[in-house]
Amino acid sequence: MVNAAPVLEVDGLGFDVGPRRLWNELSLSVRPGDAVAVLGPSGQGKSTLLRCLGGLQAPTRGFVRLLGEDVHRSARRTRRSMRRDRVGFIVQDHAVVPQWTIAQNLSVVRPSGLPRIERDERVRDAAHAVGLGGRLRMRAGFLSGGEQQRVAVARVLVQRPMLVLADEPTASLDETSAGLVRDGLERLRSAGSAIVVATHEVALQEWAGGQIDL
Repeated sequence: MVNAAPVLEVDGLGFDVGPRRLWNELSLSVRPGDAVAVLGPSGQGKSTLLRCLGGLQAPTRGFVRLLGEDVHRSARRTRRSMRRDRVGFIVQDHAVVPQWTIAQNLSVVRPSGLPRIERDERVRDAAHAVGLGGRLRMRAGFLSGGEQQRVAVARVLVQRPMLVLADEPTASLDETSAGLVRDGLERLRSAGSAIVVATHEVALQEWAGGQIDL
C-alpha cells in the first residue's frame, strides 16, 4: 500500500526525563500495511515512545499525527475516541481480566458503530486465529502467560484498528506462543493495519519491514 496516505506521522519527536534525554528528533511515516520495529537497550524509552505515539503520554517536543490529526493537541474526548476506534495496544502484562472468560476479555473492545452480532463473529474468528478457538468460556486466569498474551493479540484482531502499538509482545514466550503472536500481527498487517512494535526478538525484527534504533 505504498501510495496510501500515512496512518502515523512523527516529526521531531523528543522525550526527556529530567536532565536525561531518552531520544530526540525522531521522524517517522507509517502507512497501512507497514510494520516498524523499535529497537534499543532496556531503559532507552521504547515503551515511552509507544505511549507517546498512542496519545497516552505527551512528548517533550515534536508532533504525532494520526490520520492527519495532531494527537497531543486535540481535545481529550477526541483522543479517547482515537484510542477506542483507531489505535490498538498490546502490552507486556497482557492486560486481561483473570476473572473474565476469554470471550468477555475480547468483547470489551467496542469500536464505534460495530453491531454486536458482527463483534461476536469477530470474537470467534480472533480466538480461532490465535489457537484459542473452542475455549471462549474458559476464565483467562486459568491460561498460561503465553495464552494470555495471545488473548491480548486476539483483542486487537477484534478491534481491527488502523494503528497497532505492540510492546515486547513475544517477550518470555515459548516458540509456539511467539509464533502465534507473530501470526496474529501478520493478519493485522495483511488487513491494512500499520504496526509499530518494540522488541528484542530477532524473528520479529526480521518480520518488520523497517526499524528505529533508539
